[in-house]
Amino acid sequence: MAVTDPQHSVTDAAEDCNTPPPVQRVAGTEPRVCGEVPRTHKTLRALSSAALALPGLASSVQATAAMERQWDLGYFNYVEGGARMRVEGLKQGLVLPLGEALELRVNGVRDTISGASPIYNVPVIRCRDGRVFTAPVISVSGASGNPQSGGPPPERPPLNTGECRLSSAQQVLLEDTFQDVRTAGDFKLDYTRGDTILGLGAGVSQERDYDSRFLALDLRRAFNDKLTTLALGYSLAADTFSPLNRPGFSGDKDAHQFLLGLTQVLSRNDLLQINLTLGDDRGYLSDPYKNVYLLATNTAIEESRPDRRRQWNLLARYNHYFAELKAALHLDYRYSWSDWGIEAQTLEAAWIQPLGQGWQLVPRLRYYTQGEADFYRSYFETLPSSGDYSSDYRLAGFGALSGGLKLTRQLSAQARLDLGVEFYDRQSDYGLQGHTESTFADYGFTLYSLSLHLEF
Repeated sequence: MAVTDPQHSVTDAAEDCNTPPPVQRVAGTEPRVCGEVPRTHKTLRALSSAALALPGLASSVQATAAMERQWDLGYFNYVEGGARMRVEGLKQGLVLPLGEALELRVNGVRDTISGASPIYNVPVIRCRDGRVFTAPVISVSGASGNPQSGGPPPERPPLNTGECRLSSAQQVLLEDTFQDVRTAGDFKLDYTRGDTILGLGAGVSQERDYDSRFLALDLRRAFNDKLTTLALGYSLAADTFSPLNRPGFSGDKDAHQFLLGLTQVLSRNDLLQINLTLGDDRGYLSDPYKNVYLLATNTAIEESRPDRRRQWNLLARYNHYFAELKAALHLDYRYSWSDWGIEAQTLEAAWIQPLGQGWQLVPRLRYYTQGEADFYRSYFETLPSSGDYSSDYRLAGFGALSGGLKLTRQLSAQARLDLGVEFYDRQSDYGLQGHTESTFADYGFTLYSLSLHLEF
C-alpha cells in the first residue's frame, strides 16, 4: 500500500493473513489480504488510478504525470482497542518531473510498533459446579513470542463426562512488551511516449525480523481518443522472515502479482474501471508468532500453513461527478477467492464534497466479509491429516465495518493540509459466509492521520 494512504493500509492490514504481527506491516511494502483484493503492489495500484481524474476530482486521484514538483509529509497514529497494538508512523513522498517524458516518485516511511498481539486460542471449559477452566495458561515472553512451556502442561478437568463441557474460546496474547521499528523506501520511474506510459519501480523494507525487496513493471496504453486505458502490470516481492523466537531459522517467500486493467470514460461525468489481479505466493507462508492449541495433549504448538497460495481478485469501480453539487461519488466492489478456501467481498463508498474557500470533506464507508480458511479452527482436538492447521483470527470467517472522514484545506495554490480519522469494527456476526463462531477475536481500532502536500 502506498505510504501516502495510511487509512487504507491499516484497514487492509487488519485483514491481512500472511504477515507476522497484525499491524507490523502497516503502510507496508505489500502485505496480502486474506479475502480482500490483495494489496496490489503500489506500482500496480498507481497505474490503476491513473485515469480516474474527472472534473472536480483532481485533488482526490493520482495524476498520471505531475507538472510540478511535489512533496508530501504525513503522520499517523493507530490504536487498537483492548490495549493491543499501537503504531505511529512518519512518511514522506517526493514527485520530480524530469523533463517532458520522465517522472520520478520516491517514498519513505518509518513506523514504530508496540503492544500485544493474539498468539493462539484456548477453549473455555465450564463445569456444572461453576468451575471455569481456560487451561493451559501459558505466559509468553515479550518480543520473542516463545511460550514458556517448561514442566507439565496445566491440568484440566476430564471432558465428556457430563460434568464439564467445552463452551467458547479465549485468546492468549503476547505480553505488552513487543516493540519494533520498520523502515521502508521505494521509487517509481515513469516514461511517457505518446499515449503510452512505461513504469519501473523498486523498494525495500526492513524490520528486526523481516526484510522485503520488490520490483515492479507496468504499462499503460490509452486509445479511443484517450477514453479507454489498458493497463498491464507485474511485480515480484522477495521476503525473508527471521523470527525472534526461532534463532538460526529463516524462511523465504516469493510473491508474484499480475494485473490486467481496463478504464473506460463513459461520459463527461462517469468513469468505469475493471481490474483483474492474480497473486501467487510461494515459500514460507506460516506465521512463526502464531500457535494452535491442541486439546488432545493440552499444549500449544506452532501453526503450519500451505507453502503456496494463489489468489484471484476482481475490482469494479465506478465514479460519478455531480456537476450541480461539484461533488463526486466513488463506488468500489471487490470479489476475491484464494485456494486456501477464503472467499471475500468488499463494498466501499466515498463522497468527495468541496465546501468552498479551499475546504473539502470526504466521508467514506466500507463493508468487508470473508469466509474462513479450509485449515482454520479456533483450536484443534487432534492435528488434521493434511498437515495444515492455523488458529490465526485473520483466517477466521468474519465481517468488518469501517469508515472515515477526511478534511482537506487548500492553504494556498501550492500547499494543502489533510486531516483524517478512521474507525474499524471487526465482528464475527457481521460475516455473510457460513463460518464457525469467532466472537472471542472481535476487536476494533482508530486511526488518526495528518499530512501536508506542497508543490514547488
